[in-house]
Amino acid sequence: MATITTKYSVGDTVYRAGTTSERKRHPCPDCMGSHKWKAISPAGSEYEFSCPRCSAQYNSDRDLTLDYSAYVPSVERLTIGSIQVNTAPMSYDTGNRYMCLETGVGSGSVYNEKDLFETEEAATVAAQALADGQNTTVDWVVKLYNKSLKISDYQLENAALKLAAEAKSRASFMLWNLTDLFGRIEDAEDKEAILEAIKDYREYDWESDKKEIEVA
Repeated sequence: MATITTKYSVGDTVYRAGTTSERKRHPCPDCMGSHKWKAISPAGSEYEFSCPRCSAQYNSDRDLTLDYSAYVPSVERLTIGSIQVNTAPMSYDTGNRYMCLETGVGSGSVYNEKDLFETEEAATVAAQALADGQNTTVDWVVKLYNKSLKISDYQLENAALKLAAEAKSRASFMLWNLTDLFGRIEDAEDKEAILEAIKDYREYDWESDKKEIEVA
């Protein structure tokens, strides 16, 4: 009578070597990990704002992203619950295979003997080798950064300066319109000319000035 031997028996504790995919991020080459940029204007003013490379919530240019995927080792502790043996040499499941109590016996995951180890240390070494091999076939290495970033494309962190500049622009525009109106009133020959100047302001400039006030 032939005897079939298996490496593990029902009830044995084993460790499965596998891998899992993780999201990782390369160190930012632009801000060197500070997450901030500094800019000095021609007038000598210094500004600080968030790094546009590593602080962006969304990047439409995949060549500039720092994120990538990589395989990492995964070790799972299991208990042998049943054993399957197939001696057919050309079959997809040739050899010894196991089902475990933790993942279902009769219906559940089936593990090849080559993926199971007696110790956690041995399984960890095998899992690391498996992850290293998978990473050589996955396009996870970020491409060289050969695109320049324009400082004008990013909003300065100092929002007060931006708001002040916008307010100044609106005030200047409104002041110009009012100055023109006052000048026409001063030069008016009679009441009709004054009313005409006011009418023109209301017709051509008042709506735009009112919108600027609402925005401010």
